[in-house]
Amino acid sequence: MKSVFIVILITLSTLAAAAQEPSKIQKENAQTIKEAIALQSAGNLDESNQKLTDLYALHFMEDFVCWQLANNYYRIGDIKKAERFAGEAMGEGSKYVLQAGIIKAMCLGIRHQSAEQLALLERLAKAFPTESKATPSIHLLIATLNNDRKLYIHAFLAYYMHLFTAPANGKETVAALAEIMNRRDVNTVIDEKTANDTRLTKEEADLIWAMLLTTELKNCATDSESGLPDVDNFVENSRRLLTSVCQSIENREGFYEEYYVDFYSKLLSDNMLDAFLYYSLARTYPDAINDAIPMSKDKMEEFADWLEREMR
Repeated sequence: MKSVFIVILITLSTLAAAAQEPSKIQKENAQTIKEAIALQSAGNLDESNQKLTDLYALHFMEDFVCWQLANNYYRIGDIKKAERFAGEAMGEGSKYVLQAGIIKAMCLGIRHQSAEQLALLERLAKAFPTESKATPSIHLLIATLNNDRKLYIHAFLAYYMHLFTAPANGKETVAALAEIMNRRDVNTVIDEKTANDTRLTKEEADLIWAMLLTTELKNCATDSESGLPDVDNFVENSRRLLTSVCQSIENREGFYEEYYVDFYSKLLSDNMLDAFLYYSLARTYPDAINDAIPMSKDKMEEFADWLEREMR
């Protein structure tokens, strides 16, 4: 009987050790993933997909594999498969919901499902506030969709965050913001929207308010060589826009209020707005930003510490 127990104990300890060590198949699958990603990086997307599809059939690291398949198919232009695999990568327990969700949102945009696309982006941003605040594509898509809808306040709130998260690509964002700042057709909009004010929607009221707000801004003259608006006017208008919106919105319920306005309000209350604008615009206006926003090294270090606290 004693020998039987010894055999059982040895067997159990062997099984436990085996469970801790990756099996040969797991090692092979991990190697296949490395090869698939290397092929993806080299632009060999069809070959990458062949390897990923084999892993998908084995249910190996399924959320990661589905995300990579979605990424590959999006780049290939097979939007139907990209959206399908992105949806699967967003399943319960997945670690790649945000990344796959952005791919799915872009697929929805290509299929002209703008309302569904915007709703998904807002849901992702709300679910992953810290991660998504550092994700430029989220803010650019939200800004563009709202700009297309003429919801300019929602648009510029997202444009400024995109400018901050992608300062190296700031020229297009600054141009989009300047276009909003230079709108002056408020009277036409009011005439159209207030013919029957009992039917005025929240979105229409937002549009009118934004148009009235922009009439108080300076026209940003565009430099003929750079194609950029005058930096001094742009900075002054930016301060006024963000300050006016933060001070005017009393009800902080809703996605834009909680996700964007709350962040800008903290910038204002902690005297960090100029540091935020300096960082956001330094790559776009490398030669002129120091005159427009005098900034010390100590202040930027203070801003870096502030960001680390706020983005946690």
